[in-house]
Amino acid sequence: MKAVKKVLLSLAFPVLMFVVMLVITMNSDKCFVNGHNIFLGKDMVKQVVINSCMTVCVALAIWLQLKNGRFDFSGGASMVLAAIGAGYAGQQTGSMWTAFAVAVALGVVLSMGTAIVYIVGRLPIIICTIGMTLLYESLTYLLFGGQGIRGFYSTPTLSRMGRMPLVLLPAVLAMLIFVVYTYFTASGRRGKILANNQSAGVNIGINENKNVFTSYIFSGLIIGMAAIVYISQNDVTPQSGLATSSIMFSYIVPVFMGTFIGLASNDVIGIAIAAIGMQIMNYGLNCLNLGAGGWQQIIMGVFVLGFYTFSSQSGKIAAFFEKRKAAHA
Repeated sequence: MKAVKKVLLSLAFPVLMFVVMLVITMNSDKCFVNGHNIFLGKDMVKQVVINSCMTVCVALAIWLQLKNGRFDFSGGASMVLAAIGAGYAGQQTGSMWTAFAVAVALGVVLSMGTAIVYIVGRLPIIICTIGMTLLYESLTYLLFGGQGIRGFYSTPTLSRMGRMPLVLLPAVLAMLIFVVYTYFTASGRRGKILANNQSAGVNIGINENKNVFTSYIFSGLIIGMAAIVYISQNDVTPQSGLATSSIMFSYIVPVFMGTFIGLASNDVIGIAIAAIGMQIMNYGLNCLNLGAGGWQQIIMGVFVLGFYTFSSQSGKIAAFFEKRKAAHA
C-alpha cells in the first residue's frame, strides 16, 4: 500500500496538468478543428514523450552536479559542441551509431576538461564553468568552418534518436547512468555531504578531487545522451556570449520541481514525472497558440512561482489539515 501511495503521489502532477489543460482547451475555440479538440489529437502522447526525453537528459545532467554542490554553467556549451561533433561524424559516415558514440565520447572529454581546469586552477566553480563555457562556445566557430551542423535532424536514417521509439534509448540510459552514480558509487553517496557542507566533507576524509572527476565522468555521459537527442531534433549553429547557458536554464525548472515530486519516490523518477508534466503544459499552450513569445514566459513564470510557493509551504499545509483532522476526531 505504501508503494501504491508513492506511485499515485508521483503521478498526481502530470495527471492534474493534463486535466487542467484539457479543461482550458475545451473552452477555447482556437483548439478546435473540424469539431475536434486538437489537444486530444493522436500526436499528443508521442510529442509529449519525445520532448520529455530531451528534458530528462539535460535535467539529470544539471541535477547530478547540483547534488554535489556545483552548478555547472558549461553543460550547455559541452552539449552543443558534442552535438556538432556527433553531427559531423554522423554525416560523414552515414551512421547514426557513430554519431551516438562520438556524442558520448565528446560529452565525457569536454566534461573532464572542465573538471581538470576546476581542480588544477583552484577556481570558484562559477568562474571556472563560465570561463569554460566561453571557451567551448568559441570552438563552435572554429570547427568545420564555423557553420555548425545543418540537415542532420532532417535525415531520417541519422535522426532516429530524436524520434519514437529510439528517442527513449538516450533518456533511459541517462536515467540508468544517474542511478548507477547516485546509488552504486562512493562519490554519488558522498555527494550529499559535500553539497551540504563541502569543508566539513573534506575534513572528514572525502577526497573532493576524486569526487569531481567521478561526477564529471558521469555527467559527461548524460550530456552525451542529451547531445544526440539535440542534434537529432535541431539544426545546431555556433554559439557565443553565454548563449548556451540559456539552454541549461530552460531545463532547470523540471529539476527543482522533480526533486519535490521525488520526495514521494526518488529524484530521478521525480524529474522524469516533472518533465512529462511540463511538456503536457507546453503542448497545451501550443494548442492555444501561446507556445512561444512573451505569453508563454508569463504563464510559465506564474506557474513556477505558484508551484514553488506551494512546495515551500507544503509542511504548513499538511500540519493544518492534520490539526483539523485531530479537531474533528
